Amino acid sequence: MIESIIKYSEFACGIVLLLFAVIQLAYKNRQFINYNIAGLFFWFSYVILAFWSFKSGFIYSVPWLIYTDITAAYAIGPLVYFYINTMLGDKAPEPGRYLLHFIPAALVMCIIILNNIIDSSIISYYINNRPSYPVYTLRPVIRIIDITSNFYMMSYFIPTVINIYKLLTSGKHKSMEQLKTILYYMFFIIFFSMLMLIASATGNSVLNITSIYLLTLAAVWYFIFSFRHPEFTQKAIKEAKTLRYENSMVSGIDTDIVLQRLDDLMNEEKIYIDAELTLSKLSEYLMITPHQMSKILNSKRKMNFRTLVNSYRVTESIRQMADHPGKTILEIALASGFNSKSSFNSVFLKSTGKTPSDYRGSLKQ
Repeated sequence: MIESIIKYSEFACGIVLLLFAVIQLAYKNRQFINYNIAGLFFWFSYVILAFWSFKSGFIYSVPWLIYTDITAAYAIGPLVYFYINTMLGDKAPEPGRYLLHFIPAALVMCIIILNNIIDSSIISYYINNRPSYPVYTLRPVIRIIDITSNFYMMSYFIPTVINIYKLLTSGKHKSMEQLKTILYYMFFIIFFSMLMLIASATGNSVLNITSIYLLTLAAVWYFIFSFRHPEFTQKAIKEAKTLRYENSMVSGIDTDIVLQRLDDLMNEEKIYIDAELTLSKLSEYLMITPHQMSKILNSKRKMNFRTLVNSYRVTESIRQMADHPGKTILEIALASGFNSKSSFNSVFLKSTGKTPSDYRGSLKQ
């Protein structure tokens, strides 16, 4: 009874995780971080479904896939590293350099499949004994690959924790709750990984399977939590960008960094929606003086503060018109950061050559 519940639960969990991976790839405006999340969902799904395949007997229809779940560890390490580092504000690596990190996973997959095909005694053992879980100590080559996989995964987890810690200790802010939560979470991940390493080294199959379950469940919990509370990830990214920006300003003003931070504030945090936004307030966000802000905008963007903010507000109002046809012109004006209908009409006409009403009418045609 219990084994049947576990079997069906594993199948359901594996399929759900696989669907989550597909959802990440289906996003219209998907970014580098989405590919990493999709990869993590896929490989955790693969591990869970691999366990299910032993209980259901499905693995015996594709016996050459026995032990290929070990490959997941070689992929999960780099995926977690790049996922967290992207959250911390690192730029996406070049595709070629990124894929280099997954060569061990591809090689291990090939080696395991070839070993299963060449050594038919492995498949014979499983067909005759039908264990509920893979036995990683059956052959020396598999055991070595299994132990090495844990070292490889840890080689990415530990630098990830170090990067988070360095960022937290380099800033002046004390209320970086999201980043601190991720740091504590990564300690748990490393602990479960250590258990896997100990289990693999000692040949303790029960501890090994338990550790794999714990690591998988921890990952599943995190991603379900992120789906239910998307603001958590966004706040973590915001905290990381704030810390990085503060650190970059210690050595002086770098206009490129200032402009990048300005773009983040406008495009991601949409501070232009604040009708009370002023040059002074924007300068405070960027940790520079209003004079410096004006000089940077004039020299680099060829515009003043008011023109910059209004351009974002007009773009936002156009989006609002398309997405919310039921809203009144005044509601759209206020939602876009304008403090009155008259100022909205004036700025919109100057920017597009049409009044807001005329422009909305053209959308309906």
